[in-house]
Amino acid sequence: MPESASFDPRTDNPSNCFGCAQQNPIGLRLLFDADGAGFSTRFTLGPDYESFPGVIHGGIVATILDETLAQAVYRAGWISAFTTGLRVRYGKPMETGVEYTARAEITRRDEHAVRASGELLHGRDLVAAADGTFRLLTEQVLTEQGRHLPSRLVTALRTANQPANQGE
Repeated sequence: MPESASFDPRTDNPSNCFGCAQQNPIGLRLLFDADGAGFSTRFTLGPDYESFPGVIHGGIVATILDETLAQAVYRAGWISAFTTGLRVRYGKPMETGVEYTARAEITRRDEHAVRASGELLHGRDLVAAADGTFRLLTEQVLTEQGRHLPSRLVTALRTANQPANQGE
C-alpha cells in the first residue's frame, strides 16, 4: 500500500488482488464505501464469471462475500487480516448482467481475530450470506510469524497497517 497520507483505499492499491484491485484485468474490481455500521459494494458481472449460461459461478459468489467481509475487517481497524474461516449459504442463483450489492459488518472483535457477517443482495432479495473469521496481522504477528511468509507480503502488510494510511 502507498505510504502517502493521501492514501485512498478505494483506488490506491498496488496489489493485484482479484477482488479489489482496479488494475487487475481479470479481477472483480470491487469498490467499497462506508454503509452505516459496515461497508458495501455494488457491481454487475458478465459471462466471464459464469458456471452455467447466465449464472455466476458459486466460487465467485463466495469470493465476493469473502472480499466484502475482509474489506469490512480492514476498514474497521486499518489492520490487515487473513481469512481463517468462511461459511457461505446460498439462497438463489446470481445472474450475469444484473446489479447486486454486497454488504458486511463486524460482529465481534478481540486483539487477535475479528468476526464479520455479510450478505449479497439483488434489490431486497437475499442471494447469499456469509460469516467469516479473520486473523489480524498485527505487528506482533508479523514479527513472530513473518519468517513463514514471503518477504514482499510482510513488507506490503506493514505498509498497509501504517497509521498514515488510515484514510477516511
